[in-house]
Amino acid sequence: MTDQSPNLSFRLASHDDYDAVIRMSKDIYGDTDYLPEFFHSLIDDPDTTVFLAVVGTQVVGLLVATITEEGKAFISTSARVAPAWRGKRVIGKLEQYQDAWIRQNRPAARYKRATASTASVFTRRHIKGMPEVFCMPYVEYKGGPNLWWRQNPAQLAQLDTTGLPDVVPLQTADDDFCTAVQKWLPDGACGGYDGKPIIIVDWDPFTLCPANLKILQAQNKIYMLNQKGEASLSLSNTYPTAAVRMMSVTIYAMDDSTVHKHLLKHLEDASRSYRNDVLQLSVFVGLAELEDPIHQFCRDTLQMENLLDRKSEVIMTESDIFSSHL
Repeated sequence: MTDQSPNLSFRLASHDDYDAVIRMSKDIYGDTDYLPEFFHSLIDDPDTTVFLAVVGTQVVGLLVATITEEGKAFISTSARVAPAWRGKRVIGKLEQYQDAWIRQNRPAARYKRATASTASVFTRRHIKGMPEVFCMPYVEYKGGPNLWWRQNPAQLAQLDTTGLPDVVPLQTADDDFCTAVQKWLPDGACGGYDGKPIIIVDWDPFTLCPANLKILQAQNKIYMLNQKGEASLSLSNTYPTAAVRMMSVTIYAMDDSTVHKHLLKHLEDASRSYRNDVLQLSVFVGLAELEDPIHQFCRDTLQMENLLDRKSEVIMTESDIFSSHL
């Protein structure tokens, strides 16, 4: 399939495009870009397609689509445009090419899902015109290896005054567990095409179900806690960038004590494994009322640096690519 517009052409990426993609991305995410770590694995993933906008041999735009939900949906992510080509509708045209390619080659995946941060003008442009399903708060903090708890992660136990039992690795999950966790999801989280609850895992939306949790275990640490009939769930992953080690934690829990319990466990794991790395931490919480307590905990107790100058949310959107192009 080819799609031409003035000065632009569109095609699928290959391993050979790595250097051109990273050059294009350098002035977008700087030294905290995740793409250098994941580009080759994205190309090798049979359920992921990387789309490029090019001018001659120069890469000027990129978009990634990953098939999910047993082939019924796909996540559109990683949108980026070379600085000199912004304001020229590159992502809009590349997205049209992406959707047309999906309709032709993966026709069962008719529902496009995407997320954006309210703190980023560029990512909000990527989801412009897509119906919003829900939003949820997140915070972003940074902490170096000189923090008091980094070199001796066991000290984090001193902060656990909750009296709650330990969080434990998720072994298996059934429908009853997912139903119990669903209570701590944001309003509207069941507003997708099938009415099932949706969770956010490192910016990507997935239906909350046993099958997806099993898939997510391959790349995430997943913990659970059952206390007095209430279940909570947390998921985290971490990866290196040129400047920092990025860490994303999503927590679905009923109160701030349970959130702290989960977060401390994930931070202990990361500090034991990456003692000398600077951590850039993103924490997503399902309930809006837990945003302020997690800010206070990260800033005052963990003594980390707040990277956001205002309250921020992740917005999750979904559209039907078969009806939207008619």
